[in-house]
Amino acid sequence: MLVPLLVLPLWAHATPHESTAHASSNGEWSIQLVQTAPEQCRVEATRDADPAWTLEHCVGTVDDLLFISNDGERFWVLSVLPRTPPRPKQKGPKPKPLPPGAPFISAQVATLFDRKGNVLAERTLGEFLKHRFDKLRDLGSHFCWLEGELGVPGRRPRTTDANQVEFETVEPKTFRLDF
Repeated sequence: MLVPLLVLPLWAHATPHESTAHASSNGEWSIQLVQTAPEQCRVEATRDADPAWTLEHCVGTVDDLLFISNDGERFWVLSVLPRTPPRPKQKGPKPKPLPPGAPFISAQVATLFDRKGNVLAERTLGEFLKHRFDKLRDLGSHFCWLEGELGVPGRRPRTTDANQVEFETVEPKTFRLDF
């Protein structure tokens, strides 16, 4: 007698991958991203440790940092390891010099969402890093830009008592994002 062999993808045997959970500055809300399979994610928000809302959408990766507002209605996603944009193609015998920081300055590194997944604001690296592009950790198809992440010395990104996300870039310079 032959017994059929059931072959499942590796994801079927794996447990979901979760980002680090971060609390709002008032401690009432918490947020994290859960990846259940490739291209299948959800954002989970809790209020006082009870499930509050879920967004079935991949707004980033489990390596990214999610921060939620004090009212639980908005959240920032900081891309810890953004993809390096393609280098501009140049034509002609004498190509123009690229601007400082090219191609990194156009990379999207922070996005503000509402709880329904609508994009409310987007920020590029060029809005945060102005001079010290030599301090970026270029990993080929990705790069590191935040202090306190992926072995870069410094403080980790965090929420402040003023309901903001605060972080330092590799430049180093401190920035705050309002919800």
